[in-house]
Amino acid sequence: MKKIFLIAGFCGLMASCSDNDSTPVDNTLPPVEGNKVLALKVDLLTNTFEGAKELEFDELDGFTLDVDYNPPGDFGDVTINYAEAQQPLFAGTIIWMGSGEISYPDFQPASAFESSNGEAALPANEDFELIANGEGEAAPWQSLEYPPIWHAVDNLDIVKAYRQANPEAKVKLYLYTPSVGIGDPAEWDWIIFLKN
Repeated sequence: MKKIFLIAGFCGLMASCSDNDSTPVDNTLPPVEGNKVLALKVDLLTNTFEGAKELEFDELDGFTLDVDYNPPGDFGDVTINYAEAQQPLFAGTIIWMGSGEISYPDFQPASAFESSNGEAALPANEDFELIANGEGEAAPWQSLEYPPIWHAVDNLDIVKAYRQANPEAKVKLYLYTPSVGIGDPAEWDWIIFLKN
């Protein structure tokens, strides 16, 4: 009688297996589904990850960024728009001889994002794209090194998931300078945009 139950159980187990079960599934990174953009904030001087925000949009073709830059006479501002969605990705004020602040998005703190072993591969230099402000300036110096900026975020699970979902996407960088004139670079941040 035991043999019959063992044989029946074995047959039931074999019948429940299918060809689809033979493909292993990588559950280490959650898939990034839908049309999403990840905005990350990294301190200019220390290359410290300070926070991020994942933004979701309707399905669209293309990912073009438009910059609306109003230079500060005393007060100015900058808005970076996702052109195809006609919606903002980033906005902040700029104050001459003072300090503006980010008004959009509401970045979640760095502690809200998990990191694990391994890193997202450093993109090639030509895979980084500097976003210029309305005056055509992208950064206030001649030489810019991408690795320190990238290494601030490359261990984040969400960054690895975005790069896995769209490894050919450009890594778009904007230098947000809320203080100008005798600006204080300690207040400046890199804003990184990743598209899934």
